[in-house]
Order: sequence, then C-alpha cells, then structure tokens
Amino acid sequence: MTHAANTDEMIRLAVEASPSGMIMTDAAGTIVLVNAEAERLFGYRRDELIGQSIDMLVPAAMRGSHAAHRGGFVEQPQTRRMGIGRDLYGIRKDGTQIPVEIGLSPIRTPEGLLVLSAITDITERKLADEKSRMVVEASPSGMIMTDANGTIVLINSQTERLLGYRREELIGKPIEMLVPRRTQDEHARLRGAYNKRPKARAMGSGREFSIVRKDGTEFPVEIGLNPIQTGEGPWC
Repeated sequence: MTHAANTDEMIRLAVEASPSGMIMTDAAGTIVLVNAEAERLFGYRRDELIGQSIDMLVPAAMRGSHAAHRGGFVEQPQTRRMGIGRDLYGIRKDGTQIPVEIGLSPIRTPEGLLVLSAITDITERKLADEKSRMVVEASPSGMIMTDANGTIVLINSQTERLLGYRREELIGKPIEMLVPRRTQDEHARLRGAYNKRPKARAMGSGREFSIVRKDGTEFPVEIGLNPIQTGEGPWC
C-alpha cells in the first residue's frame, strides 16, 4: 500500500470514528460521505443518504434560506461555525427535529470543492439551558446579566416588576441607564475595573447603591456580582 493510500485510509478511519456526525457534500449540496455517528444521529443508513441533497436533513421551513447560505459558503469557503447567532435544527428520518451545532470545513480536490460538516446534537445542552433559564426566571431577586461592555443581555420577571420596564425595553441597553445620573461615570469606571479582575462578590462593599426605576424614582439596593465565562467573553 502506498503512502498516499495509507493517508487516505487513516483519514477515512478518523472520520468514521469521530464522535460528531460527519457529512461531506459537493458544491451542489449532494451528499458524498457520511460516518456512523451521522447514521445514528439522523436515523438513516448511509446508502439512504449518499447521492441525496443535504436539504433532506433540513426542516422544510428552513430549506429556502439554507440553500442561500450554502451558496454563499461555496462562494467564500472558509472553516467556520454555521449559523452563528441562529438556532439550527436537523430533521431525522422519523420526522423529529433535533437542535444541532455545525462546523463547516471546505476541502479542495481536483474534482472541485467539497464541504465537510461536523454535526453535534445539542439536545442535552438545550435542556440544561432551559432549566437554568427557568431558575433565573423564578428567582425572588431581580436578575440582570450584562456583557463585558455593560450591555444588558438578560433580565428576569422580578427585575421587570422592580424597575417598571418590560424586558424588551432593557435588552440591548447599557446598564448605566439604571444608575442615578450623578454616579453613572463612576459606575462605568468601576465596571471596567471589575472586568479586569472578575470574581463573585458583593458590589461596592461598604457603600450605598441606588437603582432608578422607569418612572425616575430611586430605591436602595444590594447587588451581588457573578462573572460567567461564555464563548462571547465574560458576562456578569
């Protein structure tokens, strides 16, 4: 067996043994290779997938946009995650949908471009996220999450009740909108210092803090800070 043949066999074995579903398509979206995990994930035998359009694994409501995104990837192929910021789903042979994460890798061959998709079932992660969301939502304390820039990304019902805002009025806004005007500059400075050395602690121990409601009234509060490391950076 030649060195090239050995290399091809090692690549085939690596793809087959991958814990992620691996599906390779040509530039037109026709499936040319699947591994055992892809069979398990979608409930098809590989002979039922080879030669078919990848769109058969995409929910019907998403097929139009998927074709457009696929065309865009072929025009500018680069290794990346698919659908950043969007929820992605695959559809199994039995018609059920599963939430997935997909990594795309272009492979250039003498016959043209091939696209290798690494597909991970994130059902368990989604369930864990939903449980966490329910815990936050049910908290008797107001809960606000911000990104490293101080932009509000999440609040719970108790926060809405305390502040008099609907959550859509707060999401995407700077946290300083809830801080009395006279202390906004200081708050921004302290927030920057916290981001450099984040740790779980009470905010401003030994000092008094107030929050401003939508109607302009202020009320005293105690605040606990907890940094959360995410793929997009630290949130707290």
